Amino acid sequence: MKPLASPFTREQTLALATDRHLIVSAGAGSGKTRVLVERYVQLLVHGVEPRNVVAITFTKKAAAEMLARAAKILDDRFDKATTPAQLKRLLHVREQLTNARISTIHSFCDQ
Repeated sequence: MKPLASPFTREQTLALATDRHLIVSAGAGSGKTRVLVERYVQLLVHGVEPRNVVAITFTKKAAAEMLARAAKILDDRFDKATTPAQLKRLLHVREQLTNARISTIHSFCDQ
């Protein structure tokens, strides 16, 4: 049976690594938001609290979209969780998402 293809390109997959800080710079429609949101969710699911992660984008619309996408991914993962530990962690992360620091650079500096 052939393995499923990754939904991410090689470069996008490299950007998902959470062992270092990262700046993503690419053209419109390249998948930046999708990669950043997936990386953000990975950090949260693996124990980093939302208040300890900063995600900065250029517009308020983009920041709101990132937050909405993160919430949807977490909700989808919660629906697919199979163990009490997974459910507990995902519920905690979803509840803490209100503390997410996803904003524009201007909003971040105003805090």
